Amino acid sequence: MDLKIDVRVAELLASRLCHDLVGPIGAIGNGLELLSDDEFGMADDAMQLTTNSARQASTILQYFRLAYGMAGARVGPDYTPLRDLAAALLETSRTKLDWTLLQAPEGAPDGIAKLVLNMIALGHEALPRGGTLSVEISPGPQGIDCAVTAKGQDAHLRPESLAGLQEDVDLEELSPRGVHGYFTRLIARRLGSDLEIETPAGDSVRFSVKLAG
Repeated sequence: MDLKIDVRVAELLASRLCHDLVGPIGAIGNGLELLSDDEFGMADDAMQLTTNSARQASTILQYFRLAYGMAGARVGPDYTPLRDLAAALLETSRTKLDWTLLQAPEGAPDGIAKLVLNMIALGHEALPRGGTLSVEISPGPQGIDCAVTAKGQDAHLRPESLAGLQEDVDLEELSPRGVHGYFTRLIARRLGSDLEIETPAGDSVRFSVKLAG
């Protein structure tokens, strides 16, 4: 299914990415300033701050290069690098990743890895107090089932995220926070399916897609 992206969606995705990068890049600048004026003997702390922030910025760029860009549609059958990248993205948060089955099922369509990375990012947004993100990719009765379950205290989707997931979403009203849900659903539809959202318990949100094999 060939679905086109409105220019506004591209603009909002760029805004979302820049927003996520502002923190670590700003911290790099602060660390470099401390290094250049080590009046209080904080060189070691400044170097640690700079190193950690640079690593975080690099991880964000690598992650969303795959999640938003063309590279995500050309990932091989071994998902270990994707798992490691997702774990690195969550490293500075209170959320842990549970992703054990790392081989693409037979017949998995191109773009499934891109879809899962976006589902993980959407699930991360649903855990304001941290928790666990469980990833499942397995053969189903009619093809391949993909699911990401966000489980943790006060797990929920913010109003902006919910707005982006609506069937009749108005792109002019869409925000950088809500565009991620819209984009994730668009990827699922490009793969001939749709994104389903469930709240099976008060402390979890489940995102799932059933793909034809």
